[in-house]
Amino acid sequence: MSERTPVHPAIARWQEQIRNEIQEHLVFIYAKGEKNLAVCGFSHRAMEIFNRLGVDYEVRNVLADPYIRPALCALTDWPTIPQVFIGGKFIGGCDIVSQMYETGELQREIERARQERAARQGTR
Repeated sequence: MSERTPVHPAIARWQEQIRNEIQEHLVFIYAKGEKNLAVCGFSHRAMEIFNRLGVDYEVRNVLADPYIRPALCALTDWPTIPQVFIGGKFIGGCDIVSQMYETGELQREIERARQERAARQGTR
């Protein structure tokens, strides 16, 4: 029987916060920096894509607290930042979001998430 390493309480709190944030917002980006003020080129690129699409999104600066990034990476099993969620679903990082944008798949994913959200809220 293997023993699990206990999760630091701060990481557990951040994981709960992350779960809430990605459910509350259609698009959520965990980035290095603030909304429209990225301190990393990859984070800037991800935000710029959503700006071009005119899609509202929220950002959490992973540099603001030393426990955010480990909590996030443990949930997604993805080591790099930014991390983009649409409709509560982990999409990927900058490269994946960029590829999806170029093919139109990102726009379709956003629309699918909007429709699912509207159906859950009982509005169309």
